[in-house]
Amino acid sequence: MNKWMIFKGRRLLIYLLVLMPLLISFAPQKNTVNQKKIEREQEKKKREAQKKYENALKRHNRMQTKETQTRMKQTKRESKKKTPIQP
Repeated sequence: MNKWMIFKGRRLLIYLLVLMPLLISFAPQKNTVNQKKIEREQEKKKREAQKKYENALKRHNRMQTKETQTRMKQTKRESKKKTPIQP
């Protein structure tokens, strides 16, 4: 009976040694999936914030008088010409 328990113990040890690399290899995949999910959510929030900013800017521009709107457009054009091209 003592030999039988030693055999079971060795067998269990062999199973653990064989399965250990598999269990370790699956652990990082879960982290990468979670990381991708977090990145997607951050990107989504960034797009929503950009959209809200653009809407607020459009709202601001619509509230201006015609004369102010034309000056704003002119300033925008001039700033584009004066700004160096960025790579």
